Amino acid sequence: MAQKKTLVASKAGVRLERIEDLAERQRGKITFKLSTYRPPQPRYIADELEAEEAFAREVTASLRDPVIAALMERGSI
Repeated sequence: MAQKKTLVASKAGVRLERIEDLAERQRGKITFKLSTYRPPQPRYIADELEAEEAFAREVTASLRDPVIAALMERGSI
C-alpha cells in the first residue's frame, strides 16, 4: 500500500503527520498520525481539526512532563 506522508507540525517531541493512502481503491483517504514520547502512541485520527486539537493538547502535556522537559534540555528532542 503506497502512502504519502507529510509533516504537518512538530514541537516538544510531538509530531503530526498527514498520511494519504495512494492505493487506487482508496484514493483520497486521509489519516493523521500523532506521535509523541508519551504513551499511548502513535494515535491515528481521521478528522483534521480533531488531529490539530489533539496535537496542541499533547504539546501542552509534553511541555509539562518532567521527563520530556529533561530530554529537551539535553537537546535529545
